[in-house]
Amino acid sequence: MREAGKLSIARVAVGPGERARSKLRLGELPDGSPIELPALIINGAKPGPRIYLGAAIHGDEANGIAILSGALRDLNPFDLSGQIVCVPVQHPQALQADHRLPLAQFLKSPLDSAPADAWTCFPGSANGNPAQQLANLLFGLIRECDYLIDIHTPTRGGRYVPIAILPAEHLDKDGRTLGLARGLGNGWIMRSSNDFYVAAGILCVEAAKVGIPGFTFEIGEGGRLEPDMVKIGSDCVLNALQSLGMLDIQRKEPAETHVMREFVGLRARRGGLLYNHVKLGQPVKSGDLLVTISNVFGDEVERIEAPQDGYAVRMTTLSTVSTGERVATLGIV
Repeated sequence: MREAGKLSIARVAVGPGERARSKLRLGELPDGSPIELPALIINGAKPGPRIYLGAAIHGDEANGIAILSGALRDLNPFDLSGQIVCVPVQHPQALQADHRLPLAQFLKSPLDSAPADAWTCFPGSANGNPAQQLANLLFGLIRECDYLIDIHTPTRGGRYVPIAILPAEHLDKDGRTLGLARGLGNGWIMRSSNDFYVAAGILCVEAAKVGIPGFTFEIGEGGRLEPDMVKIGSDCVLNALQSLGMLDIQRKEPAETHVMREFVGLRARRGGLLYNHVKLGQPVKSGDLLVTISNVFGDEVERIEAPQDGYAVRMTTLSTVSTGERVATLGIV
C-alpha cells in the first residue's frame, strides 16, 4: 500500500488526483531524431498499490495499445486507489516497422543487434545493444512498481484465447501472481515451467525474480486491430485493477476459469493448405482431429490429431504452412 501523494516518475511529477503524459528518452536515430517512448501516469487520490501496464514491445501488437487506451482513457484519478504507470508502446521503432522487431536496425547489423527481441533481454543493460538498452530503460520503471501486466498478441498468423501466462510457480511463493491473473477475469491461465514464456530474460520472469508479480497477457492476433478483442482486453485490465482494490467497479466475470500447467505445440510435417477442424478454446480429447493439410492438387497429405486431452488455446490462422511451422497449441490442465 502506497500513501497518496505527489508522484515523480518517468520524467514527470504528478500530484494526487492527477494524470499526465510524458516521454521516455531512449536514444537517437542516425539523423539525430530522438527515440522516445510514450508514458501515461495516473496518480490516484487515494492510497493503494502501483501497477505497471505495458504493451507493444513487439511492433505488430496493436491490440495491446488500444486495450490500454480503452481501459484508461476515461479513468478518473479521484476514483483510483494507487497509481498507474503505463507505457502503451514499449518499442516505438518496432511499431514504426509494423513488425515484431525494428527491421531496419536488425537487418543493417544483425550480429551486433543479437539478441534482437527486447522482450527476452530483461533486465537489460545500459551499455548493451539497442534491445538491451530498451529493456534496461523499461526495467527501471518496472522496479518502481508493485505489480505488472505485459500485454501481447501472437505474431501474424496465430491466435490465442485471451490467456494470462505466468512465470514458473516457484517465483510466486506468496501467490500474488496467480491472484492477479485470476483477478484479470479472462478465463484462461497458464502456469507452465518448461516453455519459452518462462525462460530467463522474459520481462515478467525477471520482474518476478525481484519480487514484482505479473504476467504476459496474450490476446487477439498480431498485425490486426480487433475491436472485439480490444473490448475484452480493456475489461480485463479494469477487472485486474478492481481485484487489487484500485477501482470500485462492477466486475465482468468469465463463465469458467481454466488453470493449465503445460503447452503442447504441434507442427506440420508436410507443406500445403491448412484446414482447421476445431475452434479456439474448444476442449479436445486424445485422438480428436485438429487440422488437416492438403497439397496444391487437393490431396490430403497430413492429419494432425490431439496427442492428449486438453484445450485448443492457440490456432494458426495462416492459409498455408511449410514443414516445421506450428499449426496448433493445446493447453493441458
